[in-house]
Amino acid sequence: MTIGRFNIELLEAFVAVAEAGNVTHAGTRLNRTQPCVSTQLRRLEDRVGKPLIERNARTMNLTPAGRILYQHATEILRSHEEARLRLSAPELTGTVHVGLPEWYATGQLQSIFCNFVRIHPNVKLEMTVADSATLHEMLTNNEINLAIALVTSSKAQPDEVVEEPLHWAVSDTCQLTDPLPLILFPQPCPFREIAFSSLARAGRQWYERITTTSVAAAQVAVMSGAGIGCLPSGAILEGFKLLKEQDGFPKLPATQLAIYTQTTTQSPIVDYLEEHLNDLLQNAIAPRSALAGKLSPELRVV
Repeated sequence: MTIGRFNIELLEAFVAVAEAGNVTHAGTRLNRTQPCVSTQLRRLEDRVGKPLIERNARTMNLTPAGRILYQHATEILRSHEEARLRLSAPELTGTVHVGLPEWYATGQLQSIFCNFVRIHPNVKLEMTVADSATLHEMLTNNEINLAIALVTSSKAQPDEVVEEPLHWAVSDTCQLTDPLPLILFPQPCPFREIAFSSLARAGRQWYERITTTSVAAAQVAVMSGAGIGCLPSGAILEGFKLLKEQDGFPKLPATQLAIYTQTTTQSPIVDYLEEHLNDLLQNAIAPRSALAGKLSPELRVV
């Protein structure tokens, strides 16, 4: 059987469902209605001639054909978007210095900036990886041009905010005895107060076993069973166990990320980046939040 050519919008719907976790979230991500996304999925399955998703009462699992198509569809959409942006983007020349939180120093969000300089070969990218407090200070001092950082009450509230879940993360070897051993980042990390206040409301006792400035070190400590981490979805690794309310751990509020720019006059490069990053940031966080630790009960990529 020969399959006809793929429609980009149908592939977008399929990938969005696979990454966002369900049809509703995919529709929000694509700015399409839930019935529209469902219809596009059915049309794609009709085109392929095979089911791509197995549906039952509680889960949606990619079929073998769905797994194959997902691998190719992500590459097709990436190339399509890069071509579209290269043909429509203005000519930019110069240097831009951006800041990222450490848990986004690898993966899809960093690839956004790498793709940006591929699309704009005359732009030099400088990247600083640091905690959000440091990034905000560097912005104030005009040491960097733009940063993706945690929202802070000391700054004017940004127009666009993207939420990312926080989780209690452990390994199977961690002993969950009171007082609870915590792996934390030092002040002024806002995750500390969130963890402390949440545990206090739940009546749990704790102590700091490991304090580190490094996300990678915190991940290793969690993986080794040394304690419990309070980590955003972007820092969750395969093999982590996420503790829920049924395990006796309170639900954590979501963190808020936003795009901030320097206080001096911005260059055309910064203006362009700021304009286009909000949607890209939302799309970068959505799959990480849905797939981190198999968070979504509605769709599992297996």
